[in-house]
Amino acid sequence: MVVLEERLEKHRFLKGLSADNIRLLAEDAIPMAFKPGDILFRQGKTARHLFLIENGIVAVGFLKKGKECPVTVANLGKGENLGWSWAFPPYEWNFDAQAKTQVETLALESKPVLAKMERYPLLGYELMKHLACSLAKSLEATGHQWIQIHHKLPEIDRLIFPEPMIQP
Repeated sequence: MVVLEERLEKHRFLKGLSADNIRLLAEDAIPMAFKPGDILFRQGKTARHLFLIENGIVAVGFLKKGKECPVTVANLGKGENLGWSWAFPPYEWNFDAQAKTQVETLALESKPVLAKMERYPLLGYELMKHLACSLAKSLEATGHQWIQIHHKLPEIDRLIFPEPMIQP
């Protein structure tokens, strides 16, 4: 258990959590490894873990309809967290995640972690604060991607934001 606590303590996502809260999370941490090409989760399936990536690269995206190849939204690596769907109803993944390289994670099981977040409000507050920062960074990265796409395809605005049907 001490080894798991040390690994959690070193992970960037959990920086600043108290030793007591790290100890609580270590009770529900499972080391998981994935080979290149392994699927960590699929869109629409039940979200059961928060993955803390220790090593490797994970592609997050979705399958483009009618195509075999996945569309990658982000590549996540060492020190990053993977997934927020475990924390919010309906507790289903919004994307697919696939290992691009050998990946090592600490996976926190969602049900016991959520129960502890309710039982220990300081832990819940701290984890939600960290999760909110992670979501904000993802939203900012998406905004930057949108700007890059917009500069390459300025007509995309007309496709996504057509003129209103009713003019004022």
